[in-house]
Amino acid sequence: MARKKPNTAPFWRFLFLIYALVLLCLLFYRSSRWDPELGYQQLLQSGSNFTPLYTIRNYVNIILHYPNSVYYRHCIINLVGNILLFIPIGFFLPRIFHKTARFFPFFAVGFGCLLLVETLQLLTLTGSFDVDDILLNMTGALLGFALSKLFGFKK
Repeated sequence: MARKKPNTAPFWRFLFLIYALVLLCLLFYRSSRWDPELGYQQLLQSGSNFTPLYTIRNYVNIILHYPNSVYYRHCIINLVGNILLFIPIGFFLPRIFHKTARFFPFFAVGFGCLLLVETLQLLTLTGSFDVDDILLNMTGALLGFALSKLFGFKK
């Protein structure tokens, strides 16, 4: 008689819920950039970057050419943190939403979620919309997805 595999779905959902709550706190639990002297539209524009690689290029430039700058640590934390923080997405999504176990559905759902988060940060003035954050976050998610596939983690 074959042994039945244990249902691990509730475990993965629970871990994902904890991860998602921590992530939401990190992304949205900060003071608003609201300034009554500036209009909402002006605040939206000042907190936005729609030019791909603009922020990344600036951070890499500071890291390579100004290692003693007060911004050096900030640049490292921002670049590495935006990747590392989203590696678990690549691990959790395929285990919880089985249709995302293949690359293209995973990419579409992951990208859509990241775009939603960045847009909400912008609209609520609790962050800024930076297309480079989406690129870095998606890099992390894809890295997690690849590592998960490489090491053969199963549902």
